[in-house]
Amino acid sequence: MRDFLLDTQTIRYWHDSVCSQHAAVTANVAALRTLAVPLVVKPRLLVSVVTLGEIEFGHRVALAPNPAAQTAYMKFVREELPEPFEVSSDAAAAYGELRAQLFNKYAPGDNRKPKLLPEQLVDPATAKDLGIQENDLWIAAQAMAHAMVLVTNDRMTRIREVALGLKMPLLIQNWTTPNSASIPS
Repeated sequence: MRDFLLDTQTIRYWHDSVCSQHAAVTANVAALRTLAVPLVVKPRLLVSVVTLGEIEFGHRVALAPNPAAQTAYMKFVREELPEPFEVSSDAAAAYGELRAQLFNKYAPGDNRKPKLLPEQLVDPATAKDLGIQENDLWIAAQAMAHAMVLVTNDRMTRIREVALGLKMPLLIQNWTTPNSASIPS
């Protein structure tokens, strides 16, 4: 049974009844729960500690903080996603593989010199150079390493592209699209 790793946007859409994506995400959560009823082992909805960090960061840099709304949001996250998913050594290996593939394909030419020693590649290319969000790469690596479905509205174009050729699949669902939640085998 595959679990589902929800990214920051998906959680916000699920919580924020005013945003236009709320109805679709809420309906997909309900549909997934209905699909899981007959299953002996139920899929879990999980939140990465990386996502929790993004949420905490957003609360701390908000231009007009609303402590009551922030508290309500964190209460929602804790109640709906009570099992924060830690970054493991498996995710670190998947991250390294994904980032290496991105580096080999998208790093500026001078950084891809095969004669460089590994210690010279400590920070060979920025996330901007690779066309990614660093946290998206960590969350995708967690999903891949643990055979989870990543639920996101982010395009992650380059991450998806390089993940196609890897042994561990990157399964993604976008729950802002109605009727898109499914339980893959």
